[in-house]
Amino acid sequence: MEDLAGIAIEAALRQGVSFADIRIEDTRDTRFEITDGITKQSIGSHSKGAGIRAFVDGAWAFAQTTDLTAKGMRTTAESVAKMALATKDRVAERFDIEAPSYEYKVRLRVKRPLEDVTAEEKIAFTKHIDDQARAHDKRVVNTRTIYADTKTDLYIANSLGTSVWMVHLVPRIFSVVTAKEGANRQRAFLSVGGRGGYELMEEERSQVLGTRAAKRAIELLSSIAIKGGKYDVIMDPILNGVMCHEAFGHAAEADNWTAGTTCLEGKFGKTVGPENLSIVDDPTMEGMRGSFEYDWEGTRARKRYLVKDGILNELLHNLETSSRLGYELNGAGRAQSFRFPPLPRMSNTFMEPQDWDLDELIADTKEGVLLCSFNYGYTNSARGQFMFQASHGYLIEKGEKSQMVRDCSLAGLILEFLPKVDAICKDFEMDSGTCGKAGQSLPDMSGGPHARARDVPVGGM
Repeated sequence: MEDLAGIAIEAALRQGVSFADIRIEDTRDTRFEITDGITKQSIGSHSKGAGIRAFVDGAWAFAQTTDLTAKGMRTTAESVAKMALATKDRVAERFDIEAPSYEYKVRLRVKRPLEDVTAEEKIAFTKHIDDQARAHDKRVVNTRTIYADTKTDLYIANSLGTSVWMVHLVPRIFSVVTAKEGANRQRAFLSVGGRGGYELMEEERSQVLGTRAAKRAIELLSSIAIKGGKYDVIMDPILNGVMCHEAFGHAAEADNWTAGTTCLEGKFGKTVGPENLSIVDDPTMEGMRGSFEYDWEGTRARKRYLVKDGILNELLHNLETSSRLGYELNGAGRAQSFRFPPLPRMSNTFMEPQDWDLDELIADTKEGVLLCSFNYGYTNSARGQFMFQASHGYLIEKGEKSQMVRDCSLAGLILEFLPKVDAICKDFEMDSGTCGKAGQSLPDMSGGPHARARDVPVGGM
């Protein structure tokens, strides 16, 4: 791969561009789906190719190819360099690429490599989880279980001297359960995923996923619809993580700054929340679905404090935004595959824990609601607007958790919401997910502790 990368970079530079990089990727995907005990999908795919970029005077061009020969590299690199040169006089802003170079080979040590586990074993595990859910209660009327994994070998090189090898392994299991009692139908969704080998699927939380999802769906049958209004709200770790990722994290991706589409514009170095609030994006966390050692531009990854002690402290940068805006490069360039250019993206995003116990926080909340997990939502990074429907919740009455509720949503403006966060717990939990942006979907995780926000709007019936 190094020889092919060298041919591509040299061919691009010969055309007169000032910077070129390449990602060569070999990816294998597996997916099995069982619905109501019946196998619906058994899919395996293999893709191999290269994404090549060229840059000059603020102008970028990108191309991808599956022709991994010397001729294919040379032809594609020359073509992409000519595209960059053709557009350099039409850019809105001229700048140069400034970045350190890295040489590294990342070895991901796992107990059970995904490729060593047979399709029969993966299908049997998927069926086991589906059978669990169906057997939990006679009121379970529909189950859907999906196992998916991806193994990617990735090589990154650029004209600055970077040469980085990486391996990514991301298995995940989903359980979606619908329960019915009379005319009342309720649905629960749970998943477990991470970065590592198949041993992640052999952990207890994975092995009992179907039972957990079915139990949630059955519990929801006895819930009541919440009455809309203003509440003191305690968010559980999953909903808190969704808030940090969707409502705040996307606004902190630096390409929104260059485009003028973030509510955080003009807030850098200024207060956006209370002193006890820190929001972090950390790709270096071991075993997390959004973790990596180097980003898709070959930059060393590190922990990023987006908010530090209530102050907007850092943005998420790729090569373009750090060079263009003059900020430190911090390894946030990610791409779905060699078919896409890297963009500033989140990894594992969370609110840092503080010192409250959950029981103490509930007791301190005389009248309110504990909102849990996540069904769906909406965000607008330019305005900072959000709406998230929790999967369920519990009323808090006289400092005690009481009736389970459903059909509850949290809505508002993130820069008005964060200052209302007045208490953050010491517990911590992360939830696996997939983040979409600009047509690219990437594995990620989000979470944090339980946290309370005072007097915020909650939508209901």
